[in-house]
Amino acid sequence: MFERLFKNPRESRRKQRDPYRLNVKVRAPHRTQAQLGKAVMSLAVLLTIGLVSYGSFRAFQYFVQQAFTTNAKYNITAIQVENDGGLSREEIVTLAGVREGQNLYAVDLGAIRGTLESNPMIRRAEIHRVLPDKLRIVVSERVPAAQFFTRALYDGATRRVITPPMGYLIGSDGVVMKPVNPFAVSKDTARLPLLTGVEPGEIKLGQPLSGAQVLSGLNLIHLCQSPDIAPLLDYERIDLSRKGALVMVTRYGGQISFALDDLPAQLKRLKTILIHPSRAGQIIRTCDLSVQMNVPVTYFAPVSANPDVRKGGIHP
Repeated sequence: MFERLFKNPRESRRKQRDPYRLNVKVRAPHRTQAQLGKAVMSLAVLLTIGLVSYGSFRAFQYFVQQAFTTNAKYNITAIQVENDGGLSREEIVTLAGVREGQNLYAVDLGAIRGTLESNPMIRRAEIHRVLPDKLRIVVSERVPAAQFFTRALYDGATRRVITPPMGYLIGSDGVVMKPVNPFAVSKDTARLPLLTGVEPGEIKLGQPLSGAQVLSGLNLIHLCQSPDIAPLLDYERIDLSRKGALVMVTRYGGQISFALDDLPAQLKRLKTILIHPSRAGQIIRTCDLSVQMNVPVTYFAPVSANPDVRKGGIHP
């Protein structure tokens, strides 16, 4: 009875609310110390893993160096070069930047390949290690599909030439290969089709020309090599200076205009015109193939009536 009178009422109420709760008090400093200990332990584990990984990497590097990159057994004694074009072996080896005596595993094959393919004359390069002491370089050269001349730039006030016309070789992929003399005929340019009217600001050696005019002009050259149309054509150049059109200039000075798209259909219309029996012996003066129906065509005088046409002396 006396216990009930002197018992703490707060403690009595607390026990009545939750008779199973343990009255445990954790001090904040103890909890902070436990968290700090866990953080230090985690950091130590990560540091240990990093040191072990770095040590393993350095050990592997040392093993590779001793077994391969500094082993005289793998020093290059011969560089084999295979090429399908006109570059000489010495030129290719010089471009590759390798020499005999270098370690076969010390040279960077990817870097050699990139160096070679950065040359405008080389389309693709393959580099192989031939164990134990040979390096093999296989080069596929870029074949010029055409030559092109830039337009001369003139001063607006004096009409003096600021930039003279320049000539270049260009591959079928549109990559500018190398400059050529536009006023001289060489073995590189004698039989190549000619593109004229290219803007000089677009040209960078080793980089493709991206203009729609140039790409369509190259495509037209490719299509004109087809055996069903090539014997019927005798053209000197393709002019790109007219915006949105290609103008094929024939050996006699005739002008055949093409739209930039759907070139196969336009060549089909041209073939129909060239082989039409009612126009046998006549030479086209102008023709606009961008017109799908009733293509407008004009002709030079018949060959029999104008002997100068036979000699190629007619120029409009």
